[in-house]
Amino acid sequence: MTDLKNKGVVAGVGIGAKDWRSIEKIAKDVPLDWVMIANSYTIYHHPKELVDFVSSLHEQNISVINSAVFHGGFLMGSDYFNYTQLDRNNPEHKHYYNWRDRFNSLCTEYNVEPAAAAIYFGLHVPGVKSIALNSSNPKRVQHNLEMANAEIPAAFWQQMKEEQLIDNNYPHL
Repeated sequence: MTDLKNKGVVAGVGIGAKDWRSIEKIAKDVPLDWVMIANSYTIYHHPKELVDFVSSLHEQNISVINSAVFHGGFLMGSDYFNYTQLDRNNPEHKHYYNWRDRFNSLCTEYNVEPAAAAIYFGLHVPGVKSIALNSSNPKRVQHNLEMANAEIPAAFWQQMKEEQLIDNNYPHL
């Protein structure tokens, strides 16, 4: 791919994966222009190691596309989390539902659409140039675009931190 880029056949070289650590390994050996991470950097899941990795990509001028910021639809009400079906009655899945219930409660309190909060969180990261949104309903596409410009009150994000729904030390809000 690098040869094709050098010949002007392709504009850039990149890779996408659900496991961001595989991208991290490849980025050490391959000069990349962009990466796409999926189900990794979300309002629900944003480990410090990943935040640091995305920051390092930004410092190297490697663009990030953040994909699947709804965790396969779970954050929007589906029972699929990262394409695995969950069951509210399964004790092993309870923490997912508890988080979502608390998140939805805060969204209602602040009059914030859960999808808008998830989109905002996934998009407002230095180095993230775009997000990839999937929808099972074509009628949602226009609304998804509009939500990318939604204003989310700072108090909402502060409360998300106070209630430990996002990392209290998360730097990009």
